[in-house]
Amino acid sequence: MEILKRNIFNEVKAHIFQEEVTILTGARQVGKTTLLKSLKNSLNIEGYINYYFTLERYDIKTLLDQNPENLFLIIPNSSTKKIYVFIDEIQYLKNPTNFLKLIFDEYKEKIKLIVTASSAFYIDRKFKDSLVGRKRIFHLSPFSFKETLLSKGHTELSQYVENGINSQTEIPIMYINILKKEIEEYLVYGGYPKVVLSEDYNEKQIVLSELVNSFLKKDALESNIRKETEFMHFVEVLADRTGNKINRNELANICNISDETVQNFLYILNKSFHISYVHPFWKSKTSELRKMPKFYFQDNGLRNAILNDFTPLVLRKDKGELVENLAYNLLRKHYALEQIQYWNTREQNEVDFILNKEIALEIKYSCSTIKKHKYKLFKQTYPEILLKFACVQNISNQIPIWTI
Repeated sequence: MEILKRNIFNEVKAHIFQEEVTILTGARQVGKTTLLKSLKNSLNIEGYINYYFTLERYDIKTLLDQNPENLFLIIPNSSTKKIYVFIDEIQYLKNPTNFLKLIFDEYKEKIKLIVTASSAFYIDRKFKDSLVGRKRIFHLSPFSFKETLLSKGHTELSQYVENGINSQTEIPIMYINILKKEIEEYLVYGGYPKVVLSEDYNEKQIVLSELVNSFLKKDALESNIRKETEFMHFVEVLADRTGNKINRNELANICNISDETVQNFLYILNKSFHISYVHPFWKSKTSELRKMPKFYFQDNGLRNAILNDFTPLVLRKDKGELVENLAYNLLRKHYALEQIQYWNTREQNEVDFILNKEIALEIKYSCSTIKKHKYKLFKQTYPEILLKFACVQNISNQIPIWTI
């Protein structure tokens, strides 16, 4: 099977020819190694000298921990041309900052480094300011809905998805049922590459359960969490509240842990790319909530695996949460994190997303549940912000969720 060219490929490929260190981050199992090898193969075809190795190899890790310049015991040092070095799992070094800084400062004319790191947790705590001006970080997510369609051979459908909420593209009626089927599966099983490429639903569930039981726990272990049971219970409680505001006191009471532990668990989940925050939009100092962020999971499939719930979408009680979580991840393709906010008042008037302070977007599973009178206060308060609705089912004047 031909390897899917990821959406981010061309952007990363262009940066390879810049002096800065190219760093690929993302959660475990999202395809960083595959992308790294695809980039290497592309350079092979174009005739560039390049080498690949992983720091999961203890002998190589030991050499580089002893001295960064031991890199030249691993790769040849005789070329008069620039050498491109692809290194997987850079965070396994004792001091990745020192390694990257030294090789960049001393050898940037002859060595270009392209590396992966499984978690932003390592970048925050090890990479610090010493790499300012020396690096560029690219984030790789699980397959987007468009990438999912492409990986399944639905090339003709891909042009109708992820074009943004202002897309005017008309979707042919013959494609609607296929799109609904695919997005309903995506809402339940998400976009981790190995999950998408598994054709059997039981196999998808096994892969996702492995992600939870092995890789999520590995994030915890490598973040120095020793109370695994507490952590996994906290993650399950969080998954059951997807799209809610983060109330640390409530989470501490439910999980019987301290506020400090809540903060630490949230930090790890965020820095390991499992959850992201949306902060409130407000102008009034009295009536609008300003402090509590909402949170979303990076992938619906991982969220459902945490809850061990792979019930078909039509039978689920949490359809609204799943659609909202998906919408958030689709919106991130078009907006920076700080451009995505939500609106909420003390009287519980709410709009799911405020985009760049220009568009308000309310997300629904079914268009029939939209009650426009509920948004009268928002429209009166912010007449300059255009209010739109998005749902899985598409009717006149609504946005089908897959076009976001």
